[in-house]
This record gives sequence, C-alpha cells and structure tokens, in this order.
Amino acid sequence: MPEIKVLPEDVVSKIAAGEVIERPASVLKELIENSLDAGAAKIEIEIKKAGRGLIRVHDDGRGMDREDLRLALGRHATSKLNVFDDLYSLATFGFRGEALYSIFAVSRLKMSSFRAGAASGFAIEGEGGRVVAELPAPPVTGTTIEAADLFFNTPARAKFMKSDASERAQIIRTVEEAALANCGTAFRLVIDGSEILSVPALPGGMWENLKNRAAAVFGKSVYAGLARLEGKAEGMAVYGFVSRPDALGATRLNQYFFVNRRPVGSAILRQALYRGYGHMLTGRHPACALFLELDPGAFDANIHPQKRDVKFSGENEIFKTISNTVYEELLSKQTPAVQFAPPAAEGGNKFSAPDVPAYREAAAAPAPAAETGGLFSAPAQLPQAQEAFPAEDWRAHELAYLGQLAKSYLLFESAAGLLVVDQHAAQERVLFEKYLEEFSQGAIKVQPLLVPLEAELSRSQMETVLKWSGWLKTAGFEIDQRGPAVALLRAAPSLFYFTQPAFAEFIGYLSEVLGEPGKAAEDIKRNIIATMACKKSIKARDFVKPQEAARLMADLKKTKDSYHCPHGRPTLFYLSGTEIARRFQRSSAL
Repeated sequence: MPEIKVLPEDVVSKIAAGEVIERPASVLKELIENSLDAGAAKIEIEIKKAGRGLIRVHDDGRGMDREDLRLALGRHATSKLNVFDDLYSLATFGFRGEALYSIFAVSRLKMSSFRAGAASGFAIEGEGGRVVAELPAPPVTGTTIEAADLFFNTPARAKFMKSDASERAQIIRTVEEAALANCGTAFRLVIDGSEILSVPALPGGMWENLKNRAAAVFGKSVYAGLARLEGKAEGMAVYGFVSRPDALGATRLNQYFFVNRRPVGSAILRQALYRGYGHMLTGRHPACALFLELDPGAFDANIHPQKRDVKFSGENEIFKTISNTVYEELLSKQTPAVQFAPPAAEGGNKFSAPDVPAYREAAAAPAPAAETGGLFSAPAQLPQAQEAFPAEDWRAHELAYLGQLAKSYLLFESAAGLLVVDQHAAQERVLFEKYLEEFSQGAIKVQPLLVPLEAELSRSQMETVLKWSGWLKTAGFEIDQRGPAVALLRAAPSLFYFTQPAFAEFIGYLSEVLGEPGKAAEDIKRNIIATMACKKSIKARDFVKPQEAARLMADLKKTKDSYHCPHGRPTLFYLSGTEIARRFQRSSAL
C-alpha cells in the first residue's frame, strides 16, 4: 500500500488558511483590501470579542452578482490576474484569490452583495468551507461580509491567539494603516459597541485628508511634532510625515511604511529613515507615515503569504532616495541649533548614502536604539567605578560635602581625595532598590492623585496599555481610560513623582516594549521598575541643597550596588590624593 497520499480537501483548505489567516487582524486586512479593490468610498467595520466572535465589513463598492459571489469563495478565484506575468504589474491589493477561501475555511461566513442595475442582491452562508444556504438579499449597494466564530474548527490554532487586548490592538493597527494609506475612503471602526475610529474623506484633497488622519492615528501630541516630507527621483516618489528632530519619541511604535499604499514592514525603508537623521536620534525614534510610490514592476509583493513585506529590484536607489529626502528636505531646513554633519557628504550639504543599504553594511554606523535596545535593554557593560577604590569601599570613609558642579554632580572630600557623584544616577539606584523592596514584600505605598494625569495615545497603543492595567495595579499604578485614546493616571507609588510629560513617556514605553503580562520575563519587569526610577528621580541640572546631598549619600550607602544605576551606568568615581598630586606634578599626596 503506498505511503504517500493526497490530503482531503478540507485538510488542504485549513492548511492554506494558516498561511494567510494568522489572527483576526489578518482576516480584517484581507476584507478591507477587497473593499478597496472594489472602489469603496466608505468602509464600516464592526468587531465583537476581539474578532473571535465577529468581524463584519460593509463597503459601498461595486458589489458582485450571484455567479461572482459563488466563485469568490473558491481557491485562487480572482478578478485581478489572468496570466503569471500579471503579478509584476499589480495595481490592486488583493490578487491571489486566497483571502475569502481561507477565511471561509476557518469561520462561519455570511456574504451578501448587490451590483448596481441588478434586480436584487444575493447572499451566501456557510461554515468551514461548506456552503449551507444561498438566498436573495436586499438591494444595498456594495458588499457585506461577516466572519464569525473564527477558528471554530481548528482549536489548536485558536489557542495560539493572544489576549483580547492584544488582538484588539492588532485590529486597530490594521484599520489605522488602511486609513492612512487610502485617504479617498472613509473608515469607521466599532468594537463591542464603542466607536474607536471614524475618519471621513474630506473634500480638500490628499494632503488635507492625510493631515486629518495622521492627527487621528498618532494623537495630537505626536502629530504636533510631525513635518511634511516630499521627494522625487527617477521612477519613484517619497512623501508623508516624519518627526522633527526636536520631537522624537521614546519608541518606534508610531512608524508606518507603505509601498504603493500597501502597508509593509521593510528593513530597507526603516534603515533609510534612520540614516537620514544621521546623529540626531541619540537613542530616540522618529514617528512617520512614509509613502513610497514605484512602478508596480519595480517590486514584488508576492514574497510573503500575508503581503507584509516586499522585494525591491532597485533597493540601493530606494535607500538613497528616502535617506536623501529625509536629510535634504527636512533636517537641512532646521534651525542652526539642530544642524548636524551628515554621515557622508558630496558637493556641499548634499547627502549621499552608501551604495549598499546600511542594514547590510558590515561596517555600518551603530544601529539605532530601536534595534539595539534602550532603557529596556540589558545593563551596559561599562567600566566599573570600584576600580577607583582598589582596596577599599567609599562607604568606609567620612564624607565632607564640597558643593555641586554644573547642577549635575555632587563633590565630596573623602579619604584625602575627591568623590564625584552623578546625582541623577545615584537617585535612580536609591529609588530602584527602595521600590523593588516594597514590590517584593507586596507593600507598595500608593499615592492617589488629586488631579489625574493624562496621556494621549493611538488607539492601538491604548489597547496594549490596558492589558497591563491589572499588573500595574499590583505595582502601585492605577491607570484608567477616558475615551478611546486618553490614558489617565489616578494613583502612583509614593516614591515617584510623575509630571505630565514623564507619564506620557512612561506610557509610551509600555505600549511598545511589553508583551503578554503573564508571559513577560522577570528581567523585563525589572527594567520596567528601573525605568520608573529613572524617569522620576532627581534630574541633572536640579539644584541640591547640602542636607539633601548628605541624605542622598546616606541612602546610597544602604543600597546593594552603590556603584551603578539600574541601567549599568556609574553612579560615582573617586580621585585619590595621590592621583590629584600626580596631575599637578607634585611628589606627594595632598
């Protein structure tokens, strides 16, 4: 008996669905793209139970007649391809004819459509790839598709879905991407009865609509720091919004990249954006809605089952065009206070990127902090301050306070030498260990705020933050929500004092770097605590009174590691009397 056999059709369909349909947001993306390809001027989306319960998309596009509706549910049924070479001249989002087939295979599907001029509409209902009913439908312009009970027949796949908050965040992100890229189409998103996003198609043209949508997607505070960007090269155009150098953010969550209006995650585009900023990033990250327009034959959108990545035929030129545009059209126009020397220059201030994209260069400049870490990375391997005390501990000696240098460093006479303390790093260490002790004992002292602090986020960021609200409450933070995009801080650990900007930045970090609360590694949680301490402690250039300096050093003496802040930077260093004398070419110590 042969060992090789042909799989049953229902098994084949479920396997194929797994390539295209990963989660509810994957379903939504495919349905939105079908609506856009049908010429929809308005798309209305309704979600229930994070997409597990229902994903409903209604558009006012061209619609389908009875025969097309039937064919649309078949595998590789498409109106966009006739021959293989059509793949290289695509002007549509969907093209392989896999979306509806894959969604139908793992859900209970209802689809109704009406084409103008027809006597009536038509509807099909089915589940698990099997049609169970065909019936007339009202003559409502366009198409309505409902996918319910997603993965009802593939429970093994369903269990790999993340929390409702995570799935909602991905759904919102999908709609945000579509709204930014398709300014001629109005979008409305309702989740569990609440309107999350509603953007009309304004009569003012593309830029007017893009500004309106950027403000809605990014939130007012991020949008206020964006600048318009336009550039052209042979066979391509770049446009959109990017952060000004003085308005960079804490994370890279607010980055949207599009190729011919198709949302993509492209290393080339991201690295080109960062290269354009040169050395102005300093560990910060630009927000962007960056659009690249190319001839359809210049890139391949068929390399990823979910079409999230593309392959370029001329990636070097694309890299140069984007980085040049960011530098020449934006950064070179800034005030002298933020001018900088580009990484490579030819002919005045013209910036010429390397021939090979930066992400492939063996000797490229250091990757931006988004790639290498940041406050949430492992502590840096810095020279240890203990080396200044080869045989003794600074805590074993009396300290005499001398004063403050540059409102940042505290100076003490110690053991006939000089102890220099970074006041900010020292306070970080003290707060970190105090808070960690309270946290480990379950005895965090919480201070309710008389007036809650607010932070405006994007809708997808808000969903990510909310899924951590339970853990944050055990950590002393009470975070609430007002509307779809405003986070409220109602209480915080009494050790910390939050300002409005500090709270907004803290929430921004949470919205990007954290995964599932129950699955987060302890080192990530440790770094959260470190970040809390970092943002809330005495800042550089704060005046410190002598009694405050003495109290800080007394607290620092009690810590387990008085030589490093929670991120690994030194808190202090010591110059012995012998070393000071040697520098003055004296033969004896002070």
